[in-house]
Amino acid sequence: MRQQYALVMLPLLEKGTRILNIDESWLNETNFVRKIWCPPQSPATVQTRPISYRIALIAALDTEGCIYYSLTQANTDQNVMLVYLQYLVEQLDLSRPSWRDETVLLLDGARYHTGSKVREYLRKLDLQVIWSAPYSYSTAPIEMVFGNLKFGELNADKKATGKKVIISFHFFHFLVFKPCS
Repeated sequence: MRQQYALVMLPLLEKGTRILNIDESWLNETNFVRKIWCPPQSPATVQTRPISYRIALIAALDTEGCIYYSLTQANTDQNVMLVYLQYLVEQLDLSRPSWRDETVLLLDGARYHTGSKVREYLRKLDLQVIWSAPYSYSTAPIEMVFGNLKFGELNADKKATGKKVIISFHFFHFLVFKPCS
């Protein structure tokens, strides 16, 4: 399967096709430090600081280094993925009208990626899609973003978290982070 994936991806990358890898993760705590130094026979973990209600993160990373992400309080399902894709397409249309001709979406085989509504939407927009196998972390560059995000303490200032604090986020807060020029 990896060889088949490489046979598809390498020619696309060679001709300069923009690959937009989309996936999701979630944040249910602020402290992602897993081990600390400790004396023998002591647990080498730190106490977690839960986020009450967990935050779902859907993000896309392209081969130019641009990141498009959203934060929700909803569990990611086909409907949430569809809303994300609609906002993503709107942002891409604004930033580069010809993006459809030069971009391929990379999605894994998760149910919310392969559901009938999502597939129909992708077909309607005539978007090129490559489906990788589920749990193919080594072929999904977006996993590096999630790995770097979940490193260390996210709430070093110890600000309060909870429903009243997080409710200030809109249901679907769409942001674009563009480190590329």
